[in-house]
Amino acid sequence: MASLNLMPADGITLVENIVNSAISAIQCGQWRNGAKIPSIRRMAGELGVSPFTVVEAYDRLVTLGYLAARPGSGFYVEARRESRPPELPAAPRVWPVDEYWLLRKIYQQDANTLFAGCGWLPSHWYDAEAQQKALRQLARDAVAAPGYGDPKGFQPLREHLADRLAERGIPARADDIALTQGASRALDMAACALLQAGDTVLVDDPGYCNLLSCLAFREFKLVPVPWTEHGPDLEALRALLRQHRPRAFFTNPWLQNPTGASYSPSVAHQVLRLAEEHDFLIVEDNVSADFAGGRQPALAALDGLKRVLYIDSFSKSLSPGLRVGYLCGQSELLERIVHYKMMSGLTSPELNERLALELVSEGRYRRQLERLRARLAEAQAQCQQLFLEHGWQLFARPDNGLFLLARPPGELDARQLAEQAQQHKILLAPGHLFRAYGMPSDWLRFNVAFSQDRRLWDFLSCPPQ
Repeated sequence: MASLNLMPADGITLVENIVNSAISAIQCGQWRNGAKIPSIRRMAGELGVSPFTVVEAYDRLVTLGYLAARPGSGFYVEARRESRPPELPAAPRVWPVDEYWLLRKIYQQDANTLFAGCGWLPSHWYDAEAQQKALRQLARDAVAAPGYGDPKGFQPLREHLADRLAERGIPARADDIALTQGASRALDMAACALLQAGDTVLVDDPGYCNLLSCLAFREFKLVPVPWTEHGPDLEALRALLRQHRPRAFFTNPWLQNPTGASYSPSVAHQVLRLAEEHDFLIVEDNVSADFAGGRQPALAALDGLKRVLYIDSFSKSLSPGLRVGYLCGQSELLERIVHYKMMSGLTSPELNERLALELVSEGRYRRQLERLRARLAEAQAQCQQLFLEHGWQLFARPDNGLFLLARPPGELDARQLAEQAQQHKILLAPGHLFRAYGMPSDWLRFNVAFSQDRRLWDFLSCPPQ
């Protein structure tokens, strides 16, 4: 077999260079299907590199499907099955923009679609090399296929989170934390475990669309609390508390979805005081805490977890596909939630939790957070300027986070604008999706990480009439 010729390696690692050169050799026929390739030691000698480098390169090629490892024999070129090209539809289908569209269409992957209204960061913003390294380390640790795991989740990760929460002023032990499959699952678990159908709950208006749909589906009575750029409207909240007897208030205080606004310190203290006066639980959804930069304490820190159930996730800071979240609260509440967790779906995936711990234990994680904060701050400033230049109104002017809520000028209808945008392969998120029971709204949510694309502004500058 012909030896491997490394290609020029500007800006890539030696492992990546070997992988790319091997793929090129296979695709051009230099390495034929079924042929045995040089052993690890021989390849290392020919290239003048460490055997460990070759091991890592061969492992990647096996994972990618270019090589097959045969125990006791070596590595062989493996034919890759070419996927059939997808059939093109006769005509694009325009979905009605409702809550089902948001849960169905917006999560379908399409490289040609601009997801200007989505709720996640672009995959290339994350440290892919760190993720690959963590996966390899997990494999090298030779972790046996775990059983169901601990009902509260992987103990070492909970211990890490307890330390992390202590840095934020939240008094939590590992036993006060339960891991979940993301923050959305944590919110649903809290509602189902602690409330009953028919109970009255306060929700942000506008608020997190998945939560609103879930609570309505569970037949809770939703009472919307209007928001300002500084958090809930306190006068409106007091009036609602005189009229209703809510069991809980589900709120997203920092870099809120969808407005991007945050509680001011005075609003935070007043909301906690009202919770004590009117005896309701606060469920704090703080999934953007890593982007807030710790400038203001969480409600759970101000309250000491007395009336606050705290929820967070790694979906924004690590990867949306990891699906690892957690909730933290008083032991009595947590035990009821864990009981519901086991009844409704048993334990959360320990392999995902081990991977999350591997990632957050690396120094590169903090550097990734710094880069994400910097990119989001820049994207916020640029998008805000673009909206103002185009005559749009901004609900708030956040300095970080994913979201902006903006209202179009003139007589443009937000829902119709989103439906028209679909025909241009642009997915927008109109404001009625973020209001309880789909109440009307003139606003749209934008994700600043995707909203600097020229296609969006060409469309918004001259939308179809």
